[in-house]
Amino acid sequence: MSDSSTPHRLTDLPTWQLSRAAARSHQVLHERLRIAGVTGYEFRVLAVVADLGPVSQTELGRAAELDRRDVAVTVRDLEARGMVQRTADPAHRQRKLVSLTTSGERTLDDLERVVAAVQREVFGTLDDAEMSTLLGYLSRLGG
Repeated sequence: MSDSSTPHRLTDLPTWQLSRAAARSHQVLHERLRIAGVTGYEFRVLAVVADLGPVSQTELGRAAELDRRDVAVTVRDLEARGMVQRTADPAHRQRKLVSLTTSGERTLDDLERVVAAVQREVFGTLDDAEMSTLLGYLSRLGG
């Protein structure tokens, strides 16, 4: 992964290597998502809603690690495209719950295949044991 034109004072830094790997994976992922017709935020919202079921926008933002404004815009866009719906929360009349529609479920199924292909492309040089080790390290570093 090191470039012979990059000085070793940089390539010897784990933060440098991690940043380069993150930039590459981010670029590949977002290009594939763009081709599939969604943004990274839209994928995150669909994935979190699928995992949590009907969820408030506050809970959704927390779980997807998105701020309130980004959640509101993303949910509005997905709702306009028929992928999510907002319904009244029976426990809190003023709060809306976000859930996937059938179209959103189908879209997420397609996106999961796209994301799996990205994982293979980005991490394909790692065997299963190396991938498990990497995930362990990244989880520890990510807090």
